[in-house]
Amino acid sequence: MAAFFCFCATTSIWAQESAAPKPAVKVDDRWVYRHTDRRFKPPVYVYELRVSFVDDRVIHAVVERQAGKSESDATWTAEWNGVVGVDEGVIDLQRGMLQFPLVPGREYSAAWDVRRARAGDFQVRHDRQVKVVGWEEIEVPAGRFRALKVQAEGSYRRIDRPFSGPAQNTFWYVPQVKRWVKSVYKDAELEIVEELYFYRVQ
Repeated sequence: MAAFFCFCATTSIWAQESAAPKPAVKVDDRWVYRHTDRRFKPPVYVYELRVSFVDDRVIHAVVERQAGKSESDATWTAEWNGVVGVDEGVIDLQRGMLQFPLVPGREYSAAWDVRRARAGDFQVRHDRQVKVVGWEEIEVPAGRFRALKVQAEGSYRRIDRPFSGPAQNTFWYVPQVKRWVKSVYKDAELEIVEELYFYRVQ
């Protein structure tokens, strides 16, 4: 009987650790990331994301680039799927890349369009097949974490002109951080990497 209860308790703990629930983000939670994109000079900069409003539907944050050089707003769903980007891109979200709870082995589809009014008719369609790969150790400037790796493979297609190609997103999501500690976007032309430098959450 004791062995049975021990087994049940172990199974329960394993199940809780295996799944990542939707984060309980709060006002003043903050994260600092190092952003690398070699299309620009300098290719690396640091920015802080600070939550200014949150409810059961959206997360709104103020994004400040290093040394107070610029400040902007951005909005996500409560599952950290973009709605309004820092670059003022507006996202028409059909299905997000992060769909909680994140459970190892789970697979699902994601799709969204991005428009940028300041870029004229710019519009791009993204489609992905997402797999929650599993837990792994990862080290970033903020430290070493046990993260849930989420891999999204698919394509992007420009609506405003005939151009398309393969695209991939990878996230290392950490429940206690309430966000990913590293993300990588790749397509045929570019690679964008973000790594966590610092965080403070409640």
